[in-house]
Amino acid sequence: MCLFKKALYGLKKAARAWNKNLEDVLIKAGFRPTDADPCLYVGTVGGDKVFILVYVDDLLVAAKSAKRVDAGKRVILDAFKARDMGAPTYFLGMHIERDGGTGALRLSQHQYASNLLERFGLPDANPVRLLMRVGAHLHKDGKALPGPLIQSYQELLRALLYLANGTRPEIAFAVGRLSRYAAAPTAEH
Repeated sequence: MCLFKKALYGLKKAARAWNKNLEDVLIKAGFRPTDADPCLYVGTVGGDKVFILVYVDDLLVAAKSAKRVDAGKRVILDAFKARDMGAPTYFLGMHIERDGGTGALRLSQHQYASNLLERFGLPDANPVRLLMRVGAHLHKDGKALPGPLIQSYQELLRALLYLANGTRPEIAFAVGRLSRYAAAPTAEH
């Protein structure tokens, strides 16, 4: 029988131990988890808010100024053996583009969308401005899809809902309307 003084990578409770350790460090540094998402920590450094987003062992630090971002990173780098990967360009499946002149950020999931088109046999699909024609009325009557196509339809809807919730809110209305018929889609849908 052995008593370990710290969790070993790969053990059943290692992830919990890591998270608890990270939480202790962040709370000690003045950060608090938000009510909306316990993986998002907010703290104040030099009068400015600093945000630290945690996903397993990947952390994203955001603030109004680079100086405050560095202060947030310092909390992590002082407590753990870690490396600063610089300004993020890709995080959790989202591409991050920054306009240095205006300070604007642009999030996209173009790789995810491209993979979806490929997966559902639409690699040559053309973009459209209006996803659903104005006044379109969908009905549950019509020629039902065969079993395998129903499953593909449902998979595509799930993937599109994920995309709509992430970076493409403009498709949410059309996907929501089509989702009403997910149990028994027709060729029209």
